[in-house]
Amino acid sequence: MCVYIGIEDLVANAFIELVEKSKKKEVLFSQISNYGATVVKLLLAEGKKAVLVLSEEKTNFFLHDYCEYFELFDSEEGEGFRLKKNVTVDQLWERFRGYLSYDVMMAFMSEASVKELGV
Repeated sequence: MCVYIGIEDLVANAFIELVEKSKKKEVLFSQISNYGATVVKLLLAEGKKAVLVLSEEKTNFFLHDYCEYFELFDSEEGEGFRLKKNVTVDQLWERFRGYLSYDVMMAFMSEASVKELGV
């Protein structure tokens, strides 16, 4: 069985880790990409098949479908996603982590993955 990791899971889980560990509410596209690559690498090392499903089209759908949680931002450092002000980690846990398998959740939470977020 193959695990497909979409942009919604990647961004939401990145924010769970960022907010819980550093209170950061912004993440660059490059950090998200590195985070996802590390998650896949960890799962592959455990013998699980995993694929990132990322594209401009999927990102646009993600921003539309989850506009109550996330928005885009642009800074001197680059472009990325921002967690909207009234969104809590508990809401993200409930919406984006409750259905994950244990091994996928642990890959999102791993020290190596979180390091890619700058935390």
